[in-house]
Amino acid sequence: MVEWVRRASTPLRASTATLNSPRGHEGALLSLIFLLLYVRSGGAGGPLLGANLVCARGLTDRQRAMCHAAPAAVAALGTGLSMAYKECRAQLSGYRWNCSGVGDGAYFGHVMPLATREAAFTYAITAAGATHALSAACARGDLPACGCAHNSKLSVQRRRGSSPSSSDQFQWGGCGEVAFGARFARRFLDARELEADARSLMNLHNNRVGRKVSETVKELVRRECKCHGVSGSCAVRTCWRALPPFAAVARALRERYRRARRVAAHAAPPPRTAFAAHVSLAAAAAAVVQPHLVLRRYRPNGVGRPPRKSELVYLAPSPSYCEPDAAAGSPGTHGRHCNRTSRDEDGCEKLCCGRGYNTVRVVKHVQCRCQFHWCCKVTCDTCLSRTETHVCE
Repeated sequence: MVEWVRRASTPLRASTATLNSPRGHEGALLSLIFLLLYVRSGGAGGPLLGANLVCARGLTDRQRAMCHAAPAAVAALGTGLSMAYKECRAQLSGYRWNCSGVGDGAYFGHVMPLATREAAFTYAITAAGATHALSAACARGDLPACGCAHNSKLSVQRRRGSSPSSSDQFQWGGCGEVAFGARFARRFLDARELEADARSLMNLHNNRVGRKVSETVKELVRRECKCHGVSGSCAVRTCWRALPPFAAVARALRERYRRARRVAAHAAPPPRTAFAAHVSLAAAAAAVVQPHLVLRRYRPNGVGRPPRKSELVYLAPSPSYCEPDAAAGSPGTHGRHCNRTSRDEDGCEKLCCGRGYNTVRVVKHVQCRCQFHWCCKVTCDTCLSRTETHVCE
């Protein structure tokens, strides 16, 4: 039985902002992410076939060279992108913008077209996912370019039949090279940002934040051990360093997303020393500082400080995300489930944008109070289960 209860609608208070159009190079990045994810699911062809396919499509020369040189690392990077988009949806499931259409379906690999805080979060969590997946693949020994000298030494000892010394009673497996993952992710993902404009500066900054957060979480690396011995004894223990779940990285980025700072591109004047008498005009022109990001100030001629390396940054205010708007990357909130008692982002008042919501009550028969009777029968009672959900109009 399904009962619909209509709640009185309230006036719509939010509006969708009209912002700038997407940049041209974002389309190339869509193909890049799609093909990177194809690497991991390439089937019997292995990562080399998938990497060759990636390298055949509209990449920069530097990215193409990395594809050919490290196909296994490119495969791991593609896995990290898929993991990042999945975790993005999990972390923002109760928000108006919940990563819908990012990396799935017809919008597979979609990048937010506007330079909003949502775009900042997308770039940061993508870079963090790539770093995390590459680090995990390195720790498992899946990447030929990433090794661990200590483990190689132990492997040689075992092959030669030599017994480990007292200092080697705890045998470490894997290498936990988080630095390798961050380095490869930076070289590959940052190579896409060829323009020296404000959006590229924003993307590069947020990529760096994602990598740094993923690297910082390495401090939470935990040691896991497995005992080997007769009758459960622990005569020999094999231990390894295990990376924490990627959800820990995503939660840290979500907090930075909520505190993201709005910035603007600023070109500082050349240093005073550049105008000394012994300096030519050409040298003075060359001394002009390249544009960089500063916190946006709302007073005339106000120039803010550069953003901190731990802060996510964005250039344009976010739309309301209340109504569908393909140009803004907004699927709208119609039909979304909300929490009637919550005053947070997932509350019906905020999530439904003041349009009101419908209450759906479902009553069904389920088995309950089941008991096992020797031997061999299970008997259950029949109970009524009542559930109530709330759906935005």
